Amino acid sequence: MLIFKGLAECLMPFLCIMIIVFGVFTAVAIIQVLFYSLIFGKLAYSRDPHYEPDEYPPVSVVICAKNEAENLKKNLKVVLIQNYPDFEVIIVNDQSTDNTIEVLAEYFDRNENLRLFNIKPGEKPLPGKKFALKTGIENAKNDIIVVTDADCKPVSAHWLEHLVGSYLSDTDFVLGYSPFYKAPTLLNKLARYENVMTAMQYLSFAKVGMPYMGVGRNMSFRKSLFEGWDHKSGKNISSGDDDLFVNALARAKNTELCLHKDSFTYSEAKNTWSEWIRQKTRHVSSGNHYKLYHKFVLFLFALSNFLFYTTFIVLCIKTFILPIVLLSLALVLFTKYVVTAKINNKLQQNDLSKWFGIMDPLYIVYLLFIFILTIFRPNPEWK
Repeated sequence: MLIFKGLAECLMPFLCIMIIVFGVFTAVAIIQVLFYSLIFGKLAYSRDPHYEPDEYPPVSVVICAKNEAENLKKNLKVVLIQNYPDFEVIIVNDQSTDNTIEVLAEYFDRNENLRLFNIKPGEKPLPGKKFALKTGIENAKNDIIVVTDADCKPVSAHWLEHLVGSYLSDTDFVLGYSPFYKAPTLLNKLARYENVMTAMQYLSFAKVGMPYMGVGRNMSFRKSLFEGWDHKSGKNISSGDDDLFVNALARAKNTELCLHKDSFTYSEAKNTWSEWIRQKTRHVSSGNHYKLYHKFVLFLFALSNFLFYTTFIVLCIKTFILPIVLLSLALVLFTKYVVTAKINNKLQQNDLSKWFGIMDPLYIVYLLFIFILTIFRPNPEWK
């Protein structure tokens, strides 16, 4: 009896730890199912409205370019041939040292709606592309602004028609989507999966009435709103020129989504791990300046995702409730897969669904790595 009593005393701490781990696993599994069912499912199963206004307002497209000569050669033409009644294209040359000016000169003679503004050395009071963007918007002739990047190409000549056509009478923001081109590499698949996950979050939260960010590769807003914005938040970091603006002023009633496939703008994903990590570190750093409740909800989603996998691994070491754990894992992953597959289809990224089993845990590793990296590199530069 003494032997059994001693054995029980030795096992008791282990059993207590496993009970706590199982409790955490159960809690985060429920949180994950709630996120995917109630928030992301709203995006996955919604029907995207298509508006056809009687009259399209004049638009100013603003593109910031720093050493983007090759991208402008490939992409600017599609911006300029938009099937839209009245629009101008503003290029802000941010101290380029390549042949950007020479490339643009080829377009000026044939496009009266193309305008150029140059930022000279020593003229940048704001880091990153913030000052370039501010310069372009301040010089825009129209109240409706559309922003994209020089490395982005609209998928069709109806890009502006769909994006601006999403405005209603009380709309101040229209959030679009910008996918990456496909390539047969693991990096490309992970970059596209991460891009879908980011879009799934900001589009879904906007769908349920809590918009918190947009991407400057494909977004529209009112100039009057931008000019009235207090730019102090995040002004000393190189990122956040797009998402901090949305985070500050976007509301449920003044934000619309445009997810028509002809409204997408495509760009090349980074082709080396170091370039991609550097880019994502810069993007994530602006999240520190989000509103507190936005940060809490996003952190809860990321933390529950991380704990779901880590507690599952711990429970697999040795547990008498392994069948229940495996069943819970299957139910959560099935929910995540179904919702993610629907969103992949909506965002024209269907091929990623078959990689879900690999990409989902890899995405968790990526989040942890980026989180650690931002602690040591809190403010990487733009270009």
